Amino acid sequence: MVSAFGLGFLALSDHGLHLLIPVWNHWDSIHYLSIARHGYPAAREVAGKVGRGLPPDVAFAPLYPVAIAAAHAITGTTYLTSGQIVSGFAVVASFFGLYRLVERDHGAKLAGTAVALLAAFPSAFFLLIAYPEALSLAAIVWAFVAARRGSWLAAGILLAAATMTKFYPVVFALPLLVELNEQRGRGADGSKAPASREVGRAFALLGPSIVAAGAWMAVCAHLYGDPLASVHVQSEWEQSISFPWTSISRNLYDTVHLRILNPYVGTVMETFDLVSDVAIGAMAVYVFRHVRRSYGVLLAVAWCVFTFQTVLVSETRQTLVCFPFFIGLARLVEGHPWRERCCYALFLPASYFLIQRFVTNRFAG
Repeated sequence: MVSAFGLGFLALSDHGLHLLIPVWNHWDSIHYLSIARHGYPAAREVAGKVGRGLPPDVAFAPLYPVAIAAAHAITGTTYLTSGQIVSGFAVVASFFGLYRLVERDHGAKLAGTAVALLAAFPSAFFLLIAYPEALSLAAIVWAFVAARRGSWLAAGILLAAATMTKFYPVVFALPLLVELNEQRGRGADGSKAPASREVGRAFALLGPSIVAAGAWMAVCAHLYGDPLASVHVQSEWEQSISFPWTSISRNLYDTVHLRILNPYVGTVMETFDLVSDVAIGAMAVYVFRHVRRSYGVLLAVAWCVFTFQTVLVSETRQTLVCFPFFIGLARLVEGHPWRERCCYALFLPASYFLIQRFVTNRFAG
């Protein structure tokens, strides 16, 4: 409140606590709320079109706006409040799922540490506002919970849900296939499963995402005459595919030349994103070797998605969806309380810095 209104927020206290809600309505949340209210606009209805005449909203996946609209219909609250309600339920589900997943392999203490580190991560406030990170995280975590239990159709449906929340999680089909291979040959009773069952499991895992992606492409083709409209809109925002050294060298150049001190969009956040990318890459190796191979593959493919583009944008926020990062971090601080305290000592001030930027409508990921 101080960041958004200064000390003058005390004079606004007669407006009540609802002032805590609109301060979070910035950047991507505006797009998601617009889709929840009105749906995706037709290209001909949009003024100030970009690129091929496609509306910017088409870059945002549909599941989260649908959930907001459903919450609004059920609760009767504003769309912004409904978005925060959806995120609130999703973050509880994701924390619970992460705890269950880690507890299964490493015990309750490490599970609690992993959840605490996720909650303290600098960009964790995105899990509670009208952004889809919490919903995507919940879907991915529970997809792995289902996979570990051998419920491949449930894992496939949850993967499809994650894909329709943020699009890029479709690449997490690869670590889930690695998980499937880890369980290869085991039937329900532990006996060797026939090859047809393995094919059926793979189809159950991948089929829902294929159907969901095909349906979305059909919608885009119907509305805009372009089944890849979401990809083409993002390319207009310099989000096209490139070699990793393109984005990394650009960020290093800005850091060395102190452009990060520029108060405008995309400056200091470049340093956060670069550090996040380096941390994800290093953690991918550690997790693959010391935790679980499918988790390491998840971090590796996420690193590729984040770095194989022309510019690093929002990687600090996207790290939230990469739950194995926090499992690996919990393993690294296990038995070393000073390491855990150092993490919190770094995370919490950085968290306040990003919150302060976001509520004052400056880019924070």
